[in-house]
Amino acid sequence: MKNKKEKKVEIPVEETRDAGEAATGESVLAERLAAAEEAAAAAQEELLRRVADLENARKRLARENERNCAMASRHIIGKLLPVLDDLTRAIDAADADEAVPQHHVDAIRMLDRKVFDVLRGEGLEVINPGRGDAFDPEVHEAVLATCDPELPPGAVANVLDRGYTFKGMLLKPARVGVCVPPQGEAGPADS
Repeated sequence: MKNKKEKKVEIPVEETRDAGEAATGESVLAERLAAAEEAAAAAQEELLRRVADLENARKRLARENERNCAMASRHIIGKLLPVLDDLTRAIDAADADEAVPQHHVDAIRMLDRKVFDVLRGEGLEVINPGRGDAFDPEVHEAVLATCDPELPPGAVANVLDRGYTFKGMLLKPARVGVCVPPQGEAGPADS
């Protein structure tokens, strides 16, 4: 067995030239390996970038879909607002007219409540300021000015129509009467 080992250890003179070439071959292989590792790292980065782009696109599409659904809902609900206002007017008129049977008034109230509950479940909120609340031009529309000594100037004197928001967006401002100072008196803005 020693002879076999010795043969393996012995390097003939002709093979020394091949050993140098082998060393050069190893460096070429090392370079190729480094280039392959670099290419693999670049491919991995590209893959991660594309996965992130795909995830961002998915999120963007989900946001756009949600926005489009909200816009469609807002459009439909906007068309139903006059119906809600008419139901409120019908209730007010029926309450004022004693000839209207109470069960009719109750039926209209029930219908108004059911329609509103459905729409509230979708995100509709009523803007219904109280008498004496401060006028807010963001959600109120002043349609008349009135002088009331019981209220400070700039306060809501009465509500002509309710306003509505849908998921935080103003659909319709509340139409209100606003208290102004009597003629000849300076209001808070004039002082």
